[in-house]
Amino acid sequence: MSTVLVKPVGDRCNLACRYCFYHPGSGRPGAVMEEATLSAMTREFLAEGSPTVFAWQGGEPTLAGVEFYRRAVELQGGLAGEGQQVVNTFQTNGLLLDDGWASFLAEQRFLVGLSLDGPADCHDAMHDARHGLMRVDAGGAGSHARAVAAWERLARHGCAANILCVVHEGNCGRAGELYEYFTRELGASHVQFIPCVEWEESGEPAEFSLRPGEYGRFLVELFEVWAGEAEREVSVKLFDDLVLALAGRPMRDCMHGAGCDSHLVVEREGWVYPCDFFVGPEHVLGNVVEEGLAEIRATARARAFRERKGSGAPEDCAGCRHGEVCRGGCPKFWREGAGGGVEQYLCGDMRLFFDTKRTALKGMAEAVRERWREWGVAGSGESG
Repeated sequence: MSTVLVKPVGDRCNLACRYCFYHPGSGRPGAVMEEATLSAMTREFLAEGSPTVFAWQGGEPTLAGVEFYRRAVELQGGLAGEGQQVVNTFQTNGLLLDDGWASFLAEQRFLVGLSLDGPADCHDAMHDARHGLMRVDAGGAGSHARAVAAWERLARHGCAANILCVVHEGNCGRAGELYEYFTRELGASHVQFIPCVEWEESGEPAEFSLRPGEYGRFLVELFEVWAGEAEREVSVKLFDDLVLALAGRPMRDCMHGAGCDSHLVVEREGWVYPCDFFVGPEHVLGNVVEEGLAEIRATARARAFRERKGSGAPEDCAGCRHGEVCRGGCPKFWREGAGGGVEQYLCGDMRLFFDTKRTALKGMAEAVRERWREWGVAGSGESG
């Protein structure tokens, strides 16, 4: 399945989250992807003939207006081949999700990812007295109540939704509490956790980034709560992806994938980039309005990016007992080491997690393989 991350308003947003890698944004007020760009992008990706996921992100994608997405769905219907599967996902902070939005998203079967960092004191957590709240609007006000209201509205309209939680200094010591809040209080069945690590121009981690060890301890605590449930009815994306990979399926989580080729990004004016974390002039691959997608994928820059895990992995990955599972993590978290080589900022965290929980993950993977064997499902062979 082919996935494209589409940013119809670029980095423009109605929040000013302190930890956002787009902060401060530079998007032109009111600017939205033009229909010619939308049409060219849709045509190019659907012309490949494979099942396609259009993942609408930002900035804040609701700023494009609901009519933009009505037109996007209409174009998809006219350009998709017979029987070609088309899926739309939507990542939002929820502030603009009124009943009209929720009805549209549910009717068109969009899968919505709502950004929510936990209870109010986590979501609206103070970075420090100087920097103020983390997830704030332009006026400096917290956004938790409005995000929860959006979650409840989506549920009333029967819209499929999951939670995207950034793990930052305001919530990293409360993994179990976050899990309980999302699953018991809000009723979420799918949750994804994303570590907060951003970089200063000096190459040092930004002061709000997770400190070494915090993410590893978070994962261990989270896994123990998740794995300890009598009936595991909640999907924690990273854990599910690791279990399936250990059971023999391709790794779905790009952070721990073999290469950096899980998706492309299309910005508002049609510029194509290899990854959401690498959107900048030095990474641009081409423009989908002016060039064919096959041509863009074949550029030397695109090939080099896809192969970077093999050619430039951190030195500590060589000989690591978890290498075939971790695969160096995401290059966003790589930096120049003291000796001049590349180091993985979260290496110690992932070693801690895998040292502690890999045996349990392998046990779950074996249970999955046994179930597959009973059902006669392909892919039930041994894995690491």
